[in-house]
Amino acid sequence: MKNSVLRLLLTVLVGSTSLMVRAQYQPGLVSSNYGGIHRMLQNPSSIAGSRYKFQIIAFTGTSSVNSLYTKYVAKGLFQTIQLPYSQGLSLPLRTIGSITDAPRTTSYSEILGPSILLNVDGNQTIALHTRMKSYLYGSALPENLTEAYRNRLFYRNLQPSAGNMDFNLAHNSYGEIGLTYGLQVFDGHWHRLNVGATVRRIVGAQLSYLNARGNYAILQNNGDVEKTLDITNLQYELGQTTPRKDFGLSSVFSRAYGSGWGYDLGATYEIGRRTTGRGYDSYASTKDPRPAYWLRLSAALMNGGSIKYPAGQSVTGSGRLTFQQEELEKFGNAPTDYLTTKSDNIPQPYDPGKVALPRMVHFEADMRLMPSFYVNGLLMNNLSAASSTQMPNMLIITPRFEDEDVEFGLPISIIGADSRVAVGMSTRLGPITLGFSDMGRLFSKKGDNRSSIAWIGFSVWKWREKG
Repeated sequence: MKNSVLRLLLTVLVGSTSLMVRAQYQPGLVSSNYGGIHRMLQNPSSIAGSRYKFQIIAFTGTSSVNSLYTKYVAKGLFQTIQLPYSQGLSLPLRTIGSITDAPRTTSYSEILGPSILLNVDGNQTIALHTRMKSYLYGSALPENLTEAYRNRLFYRNLQPSAGNMDFNLAHNSYGEIGLTYGLQVFDGHWHRLNVGATVRRIVGAQLSYLNARGNYAILQNNGDVEKTLDITNLQYELGQTTPRKDFGLSSVFSRAYGSGWGYDLGATYEIGRRTTGRGYDSYASTKDPRPAYWLRLSAALMNGGSIKYPAGQSVTGSGRLTFQQEELEKFGNAPTDYLTTKSDNIPQPYDPGKVALPRMVHFEADMRLMPSFYVNGLLMNNLSAASSTQMPNMLIITPRFEDEDVEFGLPISIIGADSRVAVGMSTRLGPITLGFSDMGRLFSKKGDNRSSIAWIGFSVWKWREKG
């Protein structure tokens, strides 16, 4: 085993409460009429008849971060992407949290790289996107254990405690190149229908898991602020497909790692006129380009397909671990090596074979209440109940103001079986997009582990001729 699997354990210590995210989760931005490629990634039909002549996204980074991110701001992004190859994760992984509550764990990172959208003839649009994605799914450690890791063992408010732990984790990361085609089937005076499909080539895929159980105790040392973390009766099993030693394009496209194909299918139906100018003043010499539909309905089947993983190896171990803060930092920087050296057992083959992607359906309704002001409802339902890496169901309601160059939305997300509510912010100002799924968690001083999805991106574009 190399350096990546048991960074999962470290991530559980840092992020201990939710479900794995497979679809793009950028509430507000993915519902915008000017979302372009971003909206395409939640429904491929959205680019059909696009208002863009072309759009180029240079970079959009998305990552889950908790309230400690403001303390470790230089270290805190894309940590789940770094899990398979980074060597010094002990400090930055403290900033990873979970977008849902216990007893599940979710962390999510995505880098949308160079991507381009091109409107061919007004009715047909094609797009090519590249991105790296990383997801973490699992059950929870006790909150006092995550507190001990986030705030360190010398945290004055850390109380002595004891209990049992029994958790499992699955981590998946891969790169993808996707080609999308959108077609406006018809553009009537009062309604229009768009369809679209995306085919994705998946490369550089890695799958890891960790199962562990045992007893823990946070012990007060006499006359010392620093506590001791004592784990007894520990039994663990970890496995991973062939790991990457370092990140690079050569490793991403190597046949030594998992690969596969994925697909998305979608349709969009608009009721009402196309532009505000035609709908409000048909005699105006200059047409107002703002959308004038009354209602936009869409549906999409996302993330069909599968990944074929190569055979890797697994390790089992048992015993007792005792941590002072210095030892906990050593574990955090290289957890796979740390626990592998504690095992006296010979590694065994691990062959996950072909694994289906966790399919989802997206249903959306977007209502225009007045020019430039909309209310959007987006329902995201998981179809893969048996998948080890699946996304929680979500309902996102977003009131938003949008124009060609400026946009502002306040997405309200209702997440998971416990209906956790998160209020975020989504903005677009010229070429810059910026947003958070849960503003309250990002700036919370409570110190718990729930997190916000944060994203920032840069793009350039040219609009279609208006007429």
